[in-house]
Amino acid sequence: MTSTANSTPDGRRFAAERRSDPVRRPPARRDDDETARTGQVARTNAGQLVASGSGLAVVLLVGLLIAPLHGWTTAELSVDQWFSTHHVPMLDAVAAVLGTVVSPPVGFGLLVVLCAVGARRVGVRRAVVLLGIAGATLAGGVVLKVLVHRPRPDVALLASPPPVDTSFGYPSGHTTVATVLVLTALALLARRHRGWAVPVGVVLVATVAASRVYLGLHYPLDVLAAAVYAVCAFAFLSALVTTRPVRRLLSVVHLDTPDRPEGAHA
Repeated sequence: MTSTANSTPDGRRFAAERRSDPVRRPPARRDDDETARTGQVARTNAGQLVASGSGLAVVLLVGLLIAPLHGWTTAELSVDQWFSTHHVPMLDAVAAVLGTVVSPPVGFGLLVVLCAVGARRVGVRRAVVLLGIAGATLAGGVVLKVLVHRPRPDVALLASPPPVDTSFGYPSGHTTVATVLVLTALALLARRHRGWAVPVGVVLVATVAASRVYLGLHYPLDVLAAAVYAVCAFAFLSALVTTRPVRRLLSVVHLDTPDRPEGAHA
């Protein structure tokens, strides 16, 4: 027998709604699921902060403790000297072009353009946050140079000496810029494109790094440290901006919830 409640119009409508939504869950269950997801994100971010922060500490310690060792520097200098005796005009030209394209001033300009273009896919607020992360990573590299204050290779000991550069060499600024450009591009790209973009980015960073050693402007450790530093700093800051205290600060300028344009696909 049909109950009196279900025989009324309101009762029949309520029963129909329940039948049409078989997976409907009570509010308490939905709240529990949301809490679980929030906790999982927090644990993931905490792990990323610890891992990337540890990487940054290693880069700093290597620069302070290993890079100054005379025997280590002598071994690295032999690599620069070998490249210096095997210069060819075509490679010189390629290295010079790369040096201009990923120089810090030009590189930051490219980052601005990249984020401006990428804003059409990920939204203006997310693009601005990414630009901030990229810029802070570049600035951190400059601070690291000052903290370590490792001199560049002595040009007097090279067969094909580069122009004298009196700035510190650890980590390589050009390699840092190249790595940050690649990381920013990957963050802006749709996931379906990252399969080919990652190896292309690795080749680009490796080419820039090799060109700096080829020109005699950096020791091998300088460029390796730059790539590791950039990855760790970018990852650290990316996790940091999702923490509650930083989100509160970003909310002041309405950047706490980066938007995403309708119709965009990952």
